[in-house]
Amino acid sequence: MTGEVIAWIAAVVAGLGLAWLLWLVTRNWGRWRFLPGCLVLAWSLTPYRFDGEHEAPAFAVVIFRAFLEEGLDPEPPLIALGAVSSGVVVVYLVVVGVLTLVAPGARKIRRP
Repeated sequence: MTGEVIAWIAAVVAGLGLAWLLWLVTRNWGRWRFLPGCLVLAWSLTPYRFDGEHEAPAFAVVIFRAFLEEGLDPEPPLIALGAVSSGVVVVYLVVVGVLTLVAPGARKIRRP
């Protein structure tokens, strides 16, 4: 396995772990409970080509360009993350809207 594959596996595992933790923390959010986890997974899986031949998760490229490397512009990967975030939110709103129209009186799961 190459280092790039190992890094992507680490990003996926970390994204899944953080999404799961957010799912636990947002227990009382109802249907909005899954949105933070979806955003974290989208951010951790959005690739960005930072040089001619390598890709990394866009959030990592933003961190490196903004805080750790001088003279590099973090704006292009930020734009990519903004577009992905907008897409996730739009799809999530559509799904929540359809579910609300289909089952408006659905029983809410109550936790002690």
